[in-house]
Amino acid sequence: MDWSGVMLAVMLMSSNNYDYDPSLVQRFLSEYQDRGMLKWQGFYLSDHTAKLNQDQEQAKARLQHQHLASAQMSETQIIQIINQAVMKHLTVKVEPAIVNSDLIANYCIQGKIMGCFQDYIMIGKQLIKISDIYSIKIVESKN
Repeated sequence: MDWSGVMLAVMLMSSNNYDYDPSLVQRFLSEYQDRGMLKWQGFYLSDHTAKLNQDQEQAKARLQHQHLASAQMSETQIIQIINQAVMKHLTVKVEPAIVNSDLIANYCIQGKIMGCFQDYIMIGKQLIKISDIYSIKIVESKN
């Protein structure tokens, strides 16, 4: 029994205008469903709901944009795949180790490796430092 039911029962018992009906009080106490948090949700300010929505969207983005690879590849593994892709003219997908302030990898770079220079590779028109690569994989061609 919650306080609202007790207060109603007390009001019904102390009221001079109505006869006390224990079955009515019992019916109210057994059938009344407190709306719980529903009645308090109207008190949230638009700023609160906007912040809650923003937090939910950021959580979804984190799940969708975290590093796609399960673990960071070693530099030896990365160089092996680069050599294979260059020799066979294969398309690669590079996931940079660079993340934004929310620790989310924002993008992947996909294309053929056009060349290598010192510790950099060129994919399309982008120059990428090998030490900045989180993972690299060969993309299967759709022939």
